[in-house]
Amino acid sequence: MVMLVVLAGVLGACGSIPNSSSPQPITAFARQGPTNAVPVPQRDMDPESLVRAFLKATADPDGGHRAARNFLTTSASEQWDDRGDMLVVDEINVFVDQRSEDAVRLRLIGDNVGTLRSDGQLLPATGRVETSLALTRVGDEWRIDGPLPSGTMIERNQFDAAYRAVTLYFTDRNLQRLVADPRWLYAGTDTEPTVLINRLIAGQAADLDGSVDSGFPNGAALRGPVTQLSGGGVRIDLTGIGSSSVRDRTALAAQIIWTLDGADIGGPYVINADGGPLIPERASGWQTADVKSFDPTAVPTTDVGLNIIRSGSLLKVTDTGTVPVGGALGTSKSVRSASISADGQRTAAVVARGGTDPRRDLAIGPYGAEPGPVVTGTTITRPSFGSDANTVWAVVDGKPVQWVREETGASDRLTTVDAASIATVARGAITELQVSPDGVRAALVVGGQVVFAVVSTNAEGAVSLTSPRIAAYNIGNRAVSLDWASPTTLMIARDAPESPVVQLSINGTPAVGLLSGNLSPPVRAIVANQSTVYVGDSRGVLRLGSANGQPDQYWTEVESAMSPGAIPVLP
Repeated sequence: MVMLVVLAGVLGACGSIPNSSSPQPITAFARQGPTNAVPVPQRDMDPESLVRAFLKATADPDGGHRAARNFLTTSASEQWDDRGDMLVVDEINVFVDQRSEDAVRLRLIGDNVGTLRSDGQLLPATGRVETSLALTRVGDEWRIDGPLPSGTMIERNQFDAAYRAVTLYFTDRNLQRLVADPRWLYAGTDTEPTVLINRLIAGQAADLDGSVDSGFPNGAALRGPVTQLSGGGVRIDLTGIGSSSVRDRTALAAQIIWTLDGADIGGPYVINADGGPLIPERASGWQTADVKSFDPTAVPTTDVGLNIIRSGSLLKVTDTGTVPVGGALGTSKSVRSASISADGQRTAAVVARGGTDPRRDLAIGPYGAEPGPVVTGTTITRPSFGSDANTVWAVVDGKPVQWVREETGASDRLTTVDAASIATVARGAITELQVSPDGVRAALVVGGQVVFAVVSTNAEGAVSLTSPRIAAYNIGNRAVSLDWASPTTLMIARDAPESPVVQLSINGTPAVGLLSGNLSPPVRAIVANQSTVYVGDSRGVLRLGSANGQPDQYWTEVESAMSPGAIPVLP
């Protein structure tokens, strides 16, 4: 399976969407050192050059930013608190406010495009950054001497060169599937396996506290560094695992294995706990096949392919045309939107009542069979399945609701989800809500802006949307539709002539535009999976994917779905 477009440039200016010249696969993370060497002070550096070299040196966090402290006077180094967040700043301009033979005061002004937290989580940012620095001569060289603001600042280009994206994996609350927790780590030392395991042990990012779990018990630690095995693979010795169950230990192994595999650190993975094998049957080492059920990239298999809504009917697209799906949705003229579960087993649709009744029903049922209404409202957004076919989300009359089919045979449950936090970052109506395939994150369109939130469950079982943030500041406020291509990648349709379709990662980087040359805006709807994106534009439904392992160079018309107003629907 091929993701469609590489993120062209890790961080970009807030106001524009970079476009890919052609779709390219996203390449695997490669362990390598920073591409730009960390600078050291030079005798012939003028004040501006020294400050820029200092900013470049802040990329290296080793020894409390030892490399950067070489650019400071002794007193400034002693006073500088380098802990906390790192600001990623684009287009830094340096202005000289005061200058004498032995002293200079400079101002640094730039665009804040990201904030790197101390745990490696990158968050989008916007706004101007301004700070002043005082320099003085020490002997015949310049050094920074004034009080420095807490934390660090780095130029975007240096961040791109010196940091690498990795994905830590934690489990959902039921220890059944893995959840991605993207981090950005210094490529010089931080991406070694010992550091990755220590990051796993330290736990998930704070915003995931109410959504994920871990196979690592409190008190777990590495007994020593992760070591390379002579025949390939690595050995991991843990302590503090205690008497945890086989289920917990298997989940722990899955976290380790898929985290290291995603960082191109191959197996076998010999995992020991408290002086013995984590699980005796795997004493000789684990492979990814041993935890295949936790594969974070796996998707359910289904024969259900592309469907469309045309003239209010749900139709299945075949090689020769379209046919109505079974049940009322195929013969109806009132279907306004629909979603199909990833396994192709269930359909959720918004159906207009018609006549003088302005209300709509959210109807749920087996794919190709008769659905039943579960809630009614004047406005209902396109439904979204959660992590399986037993959970459906929608926004009914402005309020998110969650429908759950109880496996025990009890009555289905419909609850209103607390989404009060969303208004703290974006104002306006929620016109789209789609939950990620792992069930942990939600993407919303709020007043045209794209917002990420976390699906959290408290001790009493109440569900809420927490830790909202603007997904990317370069998308603007013209988003109209969105869909998860994978648990970590979102596809977005915008009501805009330029970059009407964009791709966005959850790792904190800006959105990147997909090819748009043969689209006919406005693009009104979008659905996606790991290999293909479908959109509905003014002419009908088009696809962008891959053929024979090569990414498409243009959007292809879906011939039987080329009619104005057609809406794509995909499991």
